[in-house]
Amino acid sequence: MIRILFIGDIVGYEGLNLCKDYIPLMKRDMDIDFCIANGENIAGGRGITHNIVKKLRKFGVHIITGGNHSLYDEEIYSISPPVKHLLRPLNLPNETRGFGKTVYTLSDGRNVGIINLQGRTFMDENLLCPFRTGLTAAEEMAAHTPVILVDFHAEATSEKVCLANYLDGRVSAVLGTHTHVQTADERILPNGTAFITDVGMTGPEKSAIGMKLETILQKYLHQSHIRFEPASEGPMFNAVVLDIDDTSGKAISISRIFRRVTFKT
Repeated sequence: MIRILFIGDIVGYEGLNLCKDYIPLMKRDMDIDFCIANGENIAGGRGITHNIVKKLRKFGVHIITGGNHSLYDEEIYSISPPVKHLLRPLNLPNETRGFGKTVYTLSDGRNVGIINLQGRTFMDENLLCPFRTGLTAAEEMAAHTPVILVDFHAEATSEKVCLANYLDGRVSAVLGTHTHVQTADERILPNGTAFITDVGMTGPEKSAIGMKLETILQKYLHQSHIRFEPASEGPMFNAVVLDIDDTSGKAISISRIFRRVTFKT
């Protein structure tokens, strides 16, 4: 069995500081073997930087996934040698810099596959099909490992549910990100794939999905363009912990984590 911690969208430096304090504690107390985090909203609420990537790795994150804000600072995907522990959606145009999937080898020799996909409904409909792209990637990755996880960064619940059922039995888990609101529908599908519509957000709870409430309110009240800024109050940690059979790749369990963090970050 392999135990995996998947951390929901990290927002701003409040979320980054939570990871600094919380990931080492969870890895120790919960016997975590492998850690994945969605990091596309850390740098000022949009994008990620090379320095942040180094910090997350230092905190204990093995793989960092992305989404529709991944390419806000596209240069990070062109550093040499290429960084395979930082992913962006696989179904972006083929010429896009960076990697959308990877196989990570743990210190004990076991492999874990990670696929990053982005939804099209209410988002960018010009992307490659996440269903076909995801299936092809899963079939190719199965030659290297039975343990395969998908971060599906998507808006529509229906699209997430359909992708999970489409890949049921072909991947170990389909984990939704992007909406920043944790859903209470975690389950294991009939053929052994763990699923949750959205893992949630790691960052400031006193906010509008991570941004300062007052700026979002002004946008809605006056219908004007206002620069959003990350909030900084009410730290919360959203994640899921998965137990996966490392022989069959089937999920054994999926558990939500929602914690309001009270210690000083």
